[in-house]
Amino acid sequence: MRLKEIQLNSKELRDYIDLVGYEKDQTLSDLREATKSLGDASIMQIGSSQGKLIEIICRLGKFSKCIEIGVFTGYSSICIAKGMVDHGKLYAIDPSEQYTKIARDFWKKAGVDNKIELILNKGNEALDNLLGEGQKEEYDLVFIDADKANYIDYYEKSMVLIKPGGLVIIDNTVWKGKVLDHSDQSESTSTIRKLNDIIASDERVRHCMLTMYDGMTICQKK
Repeated sequence: MRLKEIQLNSKELRDYIDLVGYEKDQTLSDLREATKSLGDASIMQIGSSQGKLIEIICRLGKFSKCIEIGVFTGYSSICIAKGMVDHGKLYAIDPSEQYTKIARDFWKKAGVDNKIELILNKGNEALDNLLGEGQKEEYDLVFIDADKANYIDYYEKSMVLIKPGGLVIIDNTVWKGKVLDHSDQSESTSTIRKLNDIIASDERVRHCMLTMYDGMTICQKK
């Protein structure tokens, strides 16, 4: 049986997706341009089609209480907040004042700042604080896109925080293809590779890894 494979290079495919693959949003386009001014750091921003998918998921699920670990300049925050119900609240966690200042400006421009509460703190500390307050199985979604070395901790704590039926979405799970290179034993690559293995055998979740951009895995808690 012949396999169905896309015979396009990534540049051609990405250009086509950017042309017809998702609904355009001027504020998000302006944010992407503003983020480019940060130079190499701009690569940390999620892809436009990823953001639209997350927005649609939040809209379909009528999500009202979400967490984001890793805000950067606020692109994914806007997508999550846009998809949530009108009274929803997103708790956006990031330790960077520099990047989140940009995020706050664009949250206002997108008209979603009333839905977002910034927690200016490191991911693990912020999650521990939420757990310490007894907030277990209260969240509809946790989106993880932060320092890779702590991905496993973020995943395990997120599994406690989300409701049954809730989602944990993890970005960068293909990690530029490095997860396939077993000679790469760097901390970030090893952690993502190990997390992928954990998820693959985790009976607490249903999961699907998507190959869009740098890979994104969607986990639903049973």
